[in-house]
Amino acid sequence: MHTEKIFDENGQGFTRVFSTDKVEKVNPIEFYKSAELEKRAIVFHDLLSAKDPFLASMVSKDFYLKNAKIGLDEFFEVFEKTEVDGKLLELLKTSRKKDQINLLKGVKFNPDELMSLIFKSYSDFGLLYSKYLFKNLPAGLEGKKLPKMFRMKEDGTIEKVGETDLSDGELKNVIEHRKVIVSHFFENDDLWHCFFVTYNSIGGKENWKEGQAHFHYISSAFGISKEEFIESMRSGKYKSTSVHIDLLEYGKQTS
Repeated sequence: MHTEKIFDENGQGFTRVFSTDKVEKVNPIEFYKSAELEKRAIVFHDLLSAKDPFLASMVSKDFYLKNAKIGLDEFFEVFEKTEVDGKLLELLKTSRKKDQINLLKGVKFNPDELMSLIFKSYSDFGLLYSKYLFKNLPAGLEGKKLPKMFRMKEDGTIEKVGETDLSDGELKNVIEHRKVIVSHFFENDDLWHCFFVTYNSIGGKENWKEGQAHFHYISSAFGISKEEFIESMRSGKYKSTSVHIDLLEYGKQTS
């Protein structure tokens, strides 16, 4: 996990950014619990540093980790107790494309249910977990300097931190035309299942149920290797799939 402290333009505050571009073949329960513990310890250090820099520099790492563990079990207990559609669990036992497509017809999940599925894929089926994030920016940015952080507000204006040689209009174009893919793999040797989402698919910019946020699904049964599919995501020209799973309580919703 990578983390960076990005200071505001006025230097009076900062944003702590956490990111993970690649995770390969791990126990997802251990991975997410370890990552959450690390994030909480860092945030606790940031808070104490803002209040009392001297005290923050004096206490040990164990102190931060001890405080970070408070409430951690209860946080993950929610996912462990969250029910998952039985069709999704049955899916993880199938290796035929036709069966997988039929099982996923009409299936929906929310973020908590997805995390529960990630946990159950290992605890119930022994599948290892991989996660990849790929970003492909619009052409014409070679040699250009992007801000450290930027976003488009609801009114269409650009908020940015850090130096850039791009105009707000050009930054808006980057946001609107970038291709970002986040994929979750459950795998065992050559057999794998992948649920993946694009910023367009959660932003209502794809032709699915009038803009309903959704995930896509593909597997080793679709006639492509994991390596080939990863390379297609890296290039931004991933193999299309007609299998969609509505993502509820996140992104654009049609109702």
